[in-house]
Amino acid sequence: MITADMERFIARRFRLEEREPALALCKSATIHDGTPAGPRLIRCAVLASGASLERLRIEIEHLRIDYRDVIMAGEYVSKGGQAVRVRDLNQPIEDEA
Repeated sequence: MITADMERFIARRFRLEEREPALALCKSATIHDGTPAGPRLIRCAVLASGASLERLRIEIEHLRIDYRDVIMAGEYVSKGGQAVRVRDLNQPIEDEA
């Protein structure tokens, strides 16, 4: 399921010609048991992609292997060798002002 905040985020971050393929990748995302990836996982994958379609493909594929790694890439940064949560992607991504 692609939420409105993700549609807007993809429209802002991805190049015009990559927006539809990015949305299609997100819509097709599943986790290890074949169930559709939820909004938090999609947000994590898109954020971790850095607006690279190829990287988004990798993150979406990785959801099927171990979605926890995608959460780490989307919500956490390393500080002093520790994983520190810097965003909560259970919540919609706010539009930039």
